[in-house]
Amino acid sequence: MKKINELNSTFSSTDLVVRLEKVIVSTATNGSSYLILNLSDKTGRVEARKWTVTEEDKQMLQPNSFVLFKNAAVNEFRGVLQLKVNDYSILSETELNNLGLEAKDFIIEAPINVEKNYAKLMSILEGVTNDTYRTLTIGLIKKYEKEFLSYPAAMTIHHNVKGGLFWHSFTLVKNALALKPSYAYASIDWELLICGAILHDIGKVIEIIGPTGTDYSLQGKIIGHISIGNTELNKLAEELNIYKDDQGNINESLTLLQHMIIASHGKKEYGSPTEPVIIEAIMLSIFDDLDAKVFKINHELNKVEHKSWTPRIISVDGKMFYKHKK
Repeated sequence: MKKINELNSTFSSTDLVVRLEKVIVSTATNGSSYLILNLSDKTGRVEARKWTVTEEDKQMLQPNSFVLFKNAAVNEFRGVLQLKVNDYSILSETELNNLGLEAKDFIIEAPINVEKNYAKLMSILEGVTNDTYRTLTIGLIKKYEKEFLSYPAAMTIHHNVKGGLFWHSFTLVKNALALKPSYAYASIDWELLICGAILHDIGKVIEIIGPTGTDYSLQGKIIGHISIGNTELNKLAEELNIYKDDQGNINESLTLLQHMIIASHGKKEYGSPTEPVIIEAIMLSIFDDLDAKVFKINHELNKVEHKSWTPRIISVDGKMFYKHKK
């Protein structure tokens, strides 16, 4: 049985066991329905089409199902492999085990040791001297620890793997620490930048449903992770009685942390309620954008052959990228 990363244009057809990540019902030019299937195993992802579709197919082929496709045709469309599928069987976990496979064999995970790096992150945060930054950041992480360590950072745009949220957030922390010596001359609150890097996407623990990220929650769809994260931060500050001081003044450190979250997309047209007006927020938005684009471009480059072009990547200004390196 082939793995996804073993497929190439020399195959005419193959048998394949996969997990369905996403199922889209679309309409052809003749008015008939067809299915766009996003398939995955631990080694990668591939897209498939099922052109002849029944109501039973729509009921059977659901996200997170394990499926055995028989004699799936392997095609190349605009330089990217694509499968044409028809004959299939839905597999139970018992049937999966009988094939020598487990559910974990179909989950793409962040390529880092989450547990080990989480310990490093907590050590960094425990050393933060600003009480508000430290208390609120550790408090929110601990409140949503399981989700923070296992959820993807997005559905499709970037780091859409198990543990992707932690991977992405910790990468921004490491980038900040790596640049600190180069910008020692600048008036930068590095503790604010580090805590903002961790908190900027914390709302995704509510926005996204589950570690496999098959859909957005109702809150995710109608509120979004930025507003969710800001609300969670504000709520925790009130619960810990650090929202205001004894004179009734709102905690300025809390306000700065909130700005890091709500300005993290950089521009209003990108979804930020406000744009960065402190140096740490502009740095965070740049780090965030860079990490997302590197992930997405690399992900698309991995799908095409050497000296080929990726399809247009919508999240990177609709540009195509050339794979010059093997």
